Amino acid sequence: MIRFVSAFVGALALVPAAVTAAPAEAQQSTTAPPAGSPSARSPSAGSPSAGSPSAGSTAMAPASRVTSSSFVAMAASANLFEIESSQLALQRSQSAKVKDFAQHMVADHNLAASKMKQALSQANIAAPPEKLGAKDQQTYDNLKAAQGAAFDKAYIEAQYNAHVEAVSLFRSYAQDGDNPRLKALAAELLPTLQGHLDQVSKLRSS
Repeated sequence: MIRFVSAFVGALALVPAAVTAAPAEAQQSTTAPPAGSPSARSPSAGSPSAGSPSAGSTAMAPASRVTSSSFVAMAASANLFEIESSQLALQRSQSAKVKDFAQHMVADHNLAASKMKQALSQANIAAPPEKLGAKDQQTYDNLKAAQGAAFDKAYIEAQYNAHVEAVSLFRSYAQDGDNPRLKALAAELLPTLQGHLDQVSKLRSS
């Protein structure tokens, strides 16, 4: 009987120690895992990774809409560049294919200029001055400085770049333009510009 009571008392003495040990173990389980463990190397599925944008940030700003004034200015300069650079090609080119392409550019872009003037008048928008923009003027000046085969190569490259930009501009405005009359013009001229791009792409690869 005495042995039983002693054992019972000894067991009771162990209870406080077990109770105090439990919080310590819980505290250890909530500390950060050691470096090198899987949970320390990678974030949990519910937490954002270090390289991902936060919930309040945006990965990319939306593309800005082309206004009618910007469209008119860029389209007019591009169209004038096509005419003047192609007239220069008719004078300087040594290639029959390049001259044939240049002749089409002069005819088509003179027609485009006429259609643009008509559309601007119908939309009650003042026509921009017949002057090349700074970028187009620089490209034209570079062409004037070239001679022979170097001119043909520079002209074709300039025409390719100009039509890539023109197709992008006219397609964008035809879809999202802010003036109905100019949107209709952009949609009307876009197939012609795409045709020019296809033609000059073939010249460029030949």
